[in-house]
Amino acid sequence: MMSGKTDSKMKLYLVRVSPCCRLVWLYALQHNIPCELSDVNVFNGEHREAKFVAMNPHEEVPTLADGSTTVFGGLAVLRYLSQKYTSFAGWGKAPEDRYRVQSVLDWASSKLLNVLGYKFVYPQLLERYHLSNESDTEELVEKGLAQASELLEVLEGFYLRDNPFLCGSVLTVADSYVATILCQAEWVELDLKLWPKLSEWLVKVKGQEHWSEVHCTHTDFLKQLKKVPSIDYDSS
Repeated sequence: MMSGKTDSKMKLYLVRVSPCCRLVWLYALQHNIPCELSDVNVFNGEHREAKFVAMNPHEEVPTLADGSTTVFGGLAVLRYLSQKYTSFAGWGKAPEDRYRVQSVLDWASSKLLNVLGYKFVYPQLLERYHLSNESDTEELVEKGLAQASELLEVLEGFYLRDNPFLCGSVLTVADSYVATILCQAEWVELDLKLWPKLSEWLVKVKGQEHWSEVHCTHTDFLKQLKKVPSIDYDSS
């Protein structure tokens, strides 16, 4: 495996409660890739400022500046770090394992995050994701919950049916990413005990090195939410 050491620190622009940002940060820590963190306040519009847009015209995080190279998009940054600095450590035991890992990463990014985050969790907590009226927002959340439940069944009944981890017998970056997304469900107290294999798997993934450090802001936010009355959506 290639050394994770670099001559100078890279800069990782991130939002610490973002699942894809936490995935990249976790990977860098676990593989001793030195990254200077730069927090981007998206709620104040820092991602739309000229200096940031000059690096990333898509106005998104994470964004990685590595010398003269700039990479943006969570999975693109993860793959860049994996290929350049670790020979794809954490992507499975054999080279062919990468394809299944990549498939799960793509599914998590395009489907799981979209449904669980943008259709179920975020509309309950963040005004910017509300629809034009309250009833439409409630309908969105209810549909999001139904769709999220179907995706959790896929994780439970397919990926974890015969294996301890999503892509086989070892923990991979696919597990880490899916877990960071599922952590968002904690914000609205979605009970994952309905999926026992998934719940057991999540405990194992959360036990990996540097998980607590990377999820510190998430945990603090969760504690703040517990002080606020939650919206009760019927999950029957």
